Amino acid sequence: MFPTEKELISFIKRKGLVNFSMIAKHFDIKNTTVSDLIASLEKNKVLKVKKLGGSKIVLLK
Repeated sequence: MFPTEKELISFIKRKGLVNFSMIAKHFDIKNTTVSDLIASLEKNKVLKVKKLGGSKIVLLK
């Protein structure tokens, strides 16, 4: 089951610094699904994605 936007934002708030893999493992979904969910929130300017090395870090605005 996919997380709602509210659940996803709540998880990011609790953890502080998360990457796509951490989100995928926590919600038991694939990285591509995480990417789609994050893209939607990024488009709505709720959060920001920064590339750090080979990883994409998700930051709340």
